[in-house]
Amino acid sequence: MEELKKGNEFVYRRLYEMHYNELCTYIFSLSRDKQQAEDIVQNVMLKIWKNKKKLNINTSVKSYLYKACYYELIDFYKKNKKELNYIEQVQKDALDIFIDEEEDFVKNQLERVKSEIEKLPPKCKEIFILNKIQGFKYREVAEQLDISIKTVEAQMSKAMSRIKKALEASR
Repeated sequence: MEELKKGNEFVYRRLYEMHYNELCTYIFSLSRDKQQAEDIVQNVMLKIWKNKKKLNINTSVKSYLYKACYYELIDFYKKNKKELNYIEQVQKDALDIFIDEEEDFVKNQLERVKSEIEKLPPKCKEIFILNKIQGFKYREVAEQLDISIKTVEAQMSKAMSRIKKALEASR
């Protein structure tokens, strides 16, 4: 350790080579992410080199490296959790805005449809309401109003065409 504190690169490389693979295996067993395991071990080894003069290892080097990698993994998860929470909040806010805009659009379209229904000729309006709002089938509407199914079809086509044109014009 004294040689490492003095900046001996050979000692540092030897430490790196001796422990890198087993530390990656250890972190991989915890994270199940090979790239993350390698990144964490490399970060720990880099920190050791950067802070070599301040190192104060009271246990075995191997034990120190295992603990350092473990704590680096914990820090990584804490940092990512904060970032994920922020990203999730941004996504939620964006979705809320989209939903609000969508609700306004739908409300406006419904108002246009209601307005167009009110503008329909009386018989056409009655047929449309019986079919689309009250749920009667064409045959049932025809029987109830004592008209032909063809008349119901024609009036429904007329009503739907007018409503569709009004909605297209509003875009």
